[in-house]
Amino acid sequence: MKYSPNQQIKRHLLRHILDGQYEPNQTLPTIETLAKTFKVSTKTVQKAIHALSAEGIIEAKRGTGLFIKPLDAKAGVGKRVGLVHPGSTGYLQGAIYPKPIVDAIERVMQEAGYVIVPCPLAKMERLVLEESLLKLRLCGLLLFEIDSDILISEFRDMRLPMVSLDYDAYRHNISSVFIDNVWGCFEATKYLIEQGHRNICFMRPLMRNAINNGSLDAVEEERIKGYRLAMQEAGLPVHVEEFGRGANDLQGALVPVLGQRPAPTAFVTSTDGGAVKIAEHVQELGFSVPDDISVVGFGNDRTEFAPGKLLTSVRVDWKEMGEEAAKMLQEVLKGNSRSRRHIVSAKLIIHDSTAPASKGTANKRQREAVRVLSREQTEPNA
Repeated sequence: MKYSPNQQIKRHLLRHILDGQYEPNQTLPTIETLAKTFKVSTKTVQKAIHALSAEGIIEAKRGTGLFIKPLDAKAGVGKRVGLVHPGSTGYLQGAIYPKPIVDAIERVMQEAGYVIVPCPLAKMERLVLEESLLKLRLCGLLLFEIDSDILISEFRDMRLPMVSLDYDAYRHNISSVFIDNVWGCFEATKYLIEQGHRNICFMRPLMRNAINNGSLDAVEEERIKGYRLAMQEAGLPVHVEEFGRGANDLQGALVPVLGQRPAPTAFVTSTDGGAVKIAEHVQELGFSVPDDISVVGFGNDRTEFAPGKLLTSVRVDWKEMGEEAAKMLQEVLKGNSRSRRHIVSAKLIIHDSTAPASKGTANKRQREAVRVLSREQTEPNA
């Protein structure tokens, strides 16, 4: 992106404020001095100064000059860490995920005297992203669920200490904390195979990443990889079905799948929420979970798919994830430039939604009814 002269001056001043070259209450060079330094007119400098003043970064005091405005003492320069995420303002408050991660980050960082500043990309204009973050006067960044190579490169250009969370950005030379997604889904699928299931379907929600040119979610790809590896190792056919995010998209995808010969006896998916919906739809169609069909989720081991019945799921220690990210960032803030990884383990926890594969006779009549329904959905109206 090409910046106008006044925008370039504004960005230059923001960088110096961020680097500590200009400290709170310090007097800035005069407009005339800045004009000579940048070899531009005083009018151009004035535009940059007015923009910074309007954003509360600097203050012009009549007769004395331009000053850097101090921040709240509890969140002063050098103690503000940006938590950058692709969601909206309320996204971080999700009860099961990601709030436990955020709570752990805030606790560990606050104990060290830092303040977490949420930075929702959904509220920031992409073309002025760097400028939007610079004016917050952050000392470091936690990139949460940022899997765009382009964005990561832009963040690196800011020259701020940073750690990637829930995405492995190690190849960008950025320390990273992330889940062992591949192993988690591998273990889940292998368990089903050991229980006698031979037709196991991975139901994939089409989770497109708005910040990465609409590409499919990177974490989703890792979990599918784990499923594929387990199926291929056992010499079984890989079966991945995709469904949209609409209210009826999942049921619309399940009906033809259950009408196939042979039909799946187990489903794996990448989230607990998706697994619960699969279990609900399967039961609405007349099948029993787990006697006829087993279902496995990912993310938690205390989710109910029916009253009093817990979902078999890949458990992740969200608290560990947040704590490790905060500790790692503190190391980077202290000047430790050696990039490293921390992989949060993923462990399958067996509950009530899985059982050994049935012999296929328990619900033969129901499967035939689903096949009829599937044909009705696909055939054109008479």
